[in-house]
Amino acid sequence: MPITDPFKNKVAIITGAAQGLGLAYAMALAERGARVVISDLGTDRAGQGEDPSALAQALAALQAKGYNAIAHAGQLEDERACQQLIELAIAQFGALDILIHNAGWVDYQGIEAQEEAFLQRALGISVHAPVWLAKHAWKYLKHSAAPRVVLTTSDRAMYQRYSQPGLVAYSAGKMAQVGIMNALSMEGMEHGILVNAISPVAKTRMWGVTQAPEELKPEWVTPGLLYLASSLCRDTGYILRASNGQFTATRFTENSGVSYPRDLARVQAGNFKEVAERWSRIKECHYVPVKVANTRADLGESPVWDARSGALYFVDITDGRINRLNLDGEVESLYESAARIGALALTDQGNLIFTEDSSVAILDVNARKVRQYSVPVHPRSTYRFNDGACDPQGRFVSGLMDEAPSGKTGALFRFDAELSDQVIHDGMALPNGLAWSEDGHSVFFVDSVARAIYRAEYLPEGRLTEVTLFAETPAELGRPDGIALDREGGLWVCQFNGSCLLRYDRHGHLTDQVVMPVTRPTSCCFGGEGMTTLYITTARFGMNAVELRHYPDAGDLYAIRPEIGGIARHAFKE
Repeated sequence: MPITDPFKNKVAIITGAAQGLGLAYAMALAERGARVVISDLGTDRAGQGEDPSALAQALAALQAKGYNAIAHAGQLEDERACQQLIELAIAQFGALDILIHNAGWVDYQGIEAQEEAFLQRALGISVHAPVWLAKHAWKYLKHSAAPRVVLTTSDRAMYQRYSQPGLVAYSAGKMAQVGIMNALSMEGMEHGILVNAISPVAKTRMWGVTQAPEELKPEWVTPGLLYLASSLCRDTGYILRASNGQFTATRFTENSGVSYPRDLARVQAGNFKEVAERWSRIKECHYVPVKVANTRADLGESPVWDARSGALYFVDITDGRINRLNLDGEVESLYESAARIGALALTDQGNLIFTEDSSVAILDVNARKVRQYSVPVHPRSTYRFNDGACDPQGRFVSGLMDEAPSGKTGALFRFDAELSDQVIHDGMALPNGLAWSEDGHSVFFVDSVARAIYRAEYLPEGRLTEVTLFAETPAELGRPDGIALDREGGLWVCQFNGSCLLRYDRHGHLTDQVVMPVTRPTSCCFGGEGMTTLYITTARFGMNAVELRHYPDAGDLYAIRPEIGGIARHAFKE
């Protein structure tokens, strides 16, 4: 279906549409065949006065292009004016499909100087108007084949770091629209009415801008608005942040394990003293990635937690290094090789088993010397082992891949105490993350090219049976890489080129998404006290100079604190 089809003959109301974002929205909708009703009072930046010429000019501009448009002027904080706007659309076009409340007002007034009229002006356009518009539009939207409502909020209200003194009234109104969106999205479900919000950043009259801006252009926000207003959008209750042609959708999501309202699955405190003592844990933002070390790894991978020493091991594949993060936060290089070091695991003697190209070796950690090698499993230099882990019986399993893609030539190899190898699964394009369930009966493994995470029954003798698809990760979020399991059977996966980690529950349903400050998270493992920290390696491999300027911390080591701790990985039996 062509992208223009969703709007042909649709009827859309856009408030605050004489200039800036609203006019850009109206132009884009009309260009795609929608019949539009633009509403604006023509106030100045301070919300004062009425200038009918601005609305007249906007209407003339639309009609000059042959678009089907009409105009409305009215005080939308008044219910009667909102009803008149809705009825105008119905009288002219006979239907209503899209309601976009873009009108807004911002001015600054400190809390000690706050006036009733000032506050009511902000609440009128941001609280009263969307409620009255929705009230009178609802019965008509219920008859639409794809009814859509888009409200407008602001980053300056949602994020404390972007707020400013004097914005109490403005912030109250913009946050209220998030609550209105949430409530209407639930009320609209049975009728198919989808309600979302946009949080745009654009230089318009609210910025005091009268000329066309060089950056933060309104038309760079418009594609996101069009999507939310179209039948292509199937989600409701989302906030779409839009700025400079970039978009990210967010919503308030509940934490894992919560049974609302009786169990928040969080920190217990029975009195004031306990709250004070546990405040650092209570306020902890579990899902904000925190940088652990400036490692600048080219291709960081395979993190492994050593509970005995409190150290974290990880590799840099392309630089051929095994690194160790010590308790003091310092990172040291334990071993360097001219080969590519792909995977790493602990042994029961406190040593490390790891891969070099298509071979496996054991590193004596204290001596920092390799004392045992396997024979290479493949003669071609483009083949190397990628991720790996140990099974419950203490054998090492790693996936062989071809860096010169050759189809489904990848395979999982199992190595015993003598480092003898055996293929246990083949036909893979790019084998990646590996992890065993807590009971050891199931193994999870990734094929990055297929964007697939598989689950298989794992027999004690080291064979796989009943291989099934556990989850297919979204195409727009890169490709799955390393994985780790938590105590509830949830699976965390790093999304290479997706700038995020995803969590799937034991049934393969997506429950969480954690946005990373870098684009290429590679692998993860649980560690720290109580196995409550999820360590995340990242990469700068393949990034150009422009990308590295945008993401200078690529390749560094990060961590988050999920609500549910992880399970320990098995060790190799020497």
